Amino acid sequence: MSTVTFRLSDDEKEFMQKMADFNGLSLSELARTKILESLEDQIDLETYNKLMKEHQTKDESISHAEMMKELGL
Repeated sequence: MSTVTFRLSDDEKEFMQKMADFNGLSLSELARTKILESLEDQIDLETYNKLMKEHQTKDESISHAEMMKELGL
């Protein structure tokens, strides 16, 4: 397992420690979890933006009424 070190002010460390305690996590678990969640959210947003741009360029959606007709309902 690797170790990553980063610098924090005393106030930032105190805040992070309180949040770790509040969530029942170690400081290391909190940092790892939140950093990974943030990076995954960034990937999700980039994927959404890319696909939305493609959708707007080539919109193949149909209305509810058209779908009902197509399904014979």
